[in-house]
Amino acid sequence: MSNLLERTILALDNMSEEEIQNFLKTHESQIPTLKIGLELFCKHGPDVVRRIQHSYGKNIFLDLKLHDIPNTVFKSVKSLSGLPIEFLTIHLSGGEEMIRQALEAAKEYLPNTKLLGVSYLTSLGNSDFDQNWGINEASIEDQFKRLFTLAAKTRIHGIVCSPHEAKVLKSISSEVITVCPGIRFQDEIDAGNTQDQKRVLSPHDAMKSGTDYMVIGRSLTKSDRFAERINYLESIQYS
Repeated sequence: MSNLLERTILALDNMSEEEIQNFLKTHESQIPTLKIGLELFCKHGPDVVRRIQHSYGKNIFLDLKLHDIPNTVFKSVKSLSGLPIEFLTIHLSGGEEMIRQALEAAKEYLPNTKLLGVSYLTSLGNSDFDQNWGINEASIEDQFKRLFTLAAKTRIHGIVCSPHEAKVLKSISSEVITVCPGIRFQDEIDAGNTQDQKRVLSPHDAMKSGTDYMVIGRSLTKSDRFAERINYLESIQYS
């Protein structure tokens, strides 16, 4: 058995490297994995991954959301060879061949890394699906099913999706890891404080929906209730 804290990925978004270092020095906890996003990686390059992993001994989720022609994605994954990465993201919408090329590169150059396919961003709402792709609200779940079926076909390690879609994914493949942003604590949801996320659930409800790993950022890093929320996550057993 594990608890929700052990299933939490702490997103180090909207923070400078100095702010990250100060935060982690002050808030040492049992959270096993840290997420480094595109902004931090673009500013500091691969060395920021090495510095943070070396300093704190945490697993690293490198959230680059790679999306390009298959050969370019292959070479991009190859360029990360040797980095201590537990998870790396690509966009599923790049298509089957791009996914397979990314998996091939990861197998050869990042053998200890799990590749995660991003479905649709949790910042997108019903109006975005309609505006961008002409998908009405009644058809959104079918779109997710198409992507999830593609992901299962390629045998990618995991999927990034909102906790609302985790149950749909598990109905297609119980083996694929579900990694879910869009996690907010219940008091934030009740207050309508969900920032740029639209498809959100509380940690407890996300677990019940089939979420394997929760990505939580500002709800912890910018909260004056950090210790209280860490204790809450630690108190709930994952099942």
